Amino acid sequence: MQDEKLKEDAEGLIERAEILRWGEVTNKVLLDVGAGPLAVIAARDFNCKVTNIDVSEDALADAKRDAEKEGLAEQIVFEHGDAASLSYPNGSFDVVICYGALHHIEPEGRRKCLHELHRVAKEKVIIVEFTPEGFAEFHAFGSYKHVDLDWLEHELNTLGEVETYSGTLMNVYTLFR
Repeated sequence: MQDEKLKEDAEGLIERAEILRWGEVTNKVLLDVGAGPLAVIAARDFNCKVTNIDVSEDALADAKRDAEKEGLAEQIVFEHGDAASLSYPNGSFDVVICYGALHHIEPEGRRKCLHELHRVAKEKVIIVEFTPEGFAEFHAFGSYKHVDLDWLEHELNTLGEVETYSGTLMNVYTLFR
C-alpha cells in the first residue's frame, strides 16, 4: 500500500478501479462481496478471476448481464450467497473486497461477516465503507444502518494488522493476513 491520497470522483467517492490499483489487486483470485461494477473492472482491467456474491438474485442477474456484455463471463462467477455464512474453504481467495456493502448487512451480522471474509482470504481483506458524511449523503432516507467506523476498525484490529485510509466520503480498511 502506498502513502498517497486516493483519487475521488466528482461526488467524493473513491472509485472501484482506484481501490484495486491502490490495493495492488492485479492477477489475483478475488471474492467481491455485493453485486456491482467492481467484478467487471477487476476482471477486465486487473486480470483477476472473480467470484461475486450477493444475497439479491436480481442484483446478480444484472451484474452477470454486464459481465457478458464485456465478454468476461469466463472470468467471473456469480453466486447467490450471504457474506456472513460463506461456503468456501479457508484461504480460498487471494483478496476479498467488500466495497460499500457492509452497511447492507444488519448490524448484528456484521461481526460474523468480517470474520468470514477474513477466514476465506489468503492475503488481505479490503473493506470500503461510507464515512458518516458519505452515508448521510447517499443513504439518508434508506432503511440501511450506517457502520460505526470506530467499531469496524477495532473489530478488524482483533483479526490482524490493519491499514486505514480516511477519505472525504469513504474510508478504506485493509486487513492483512
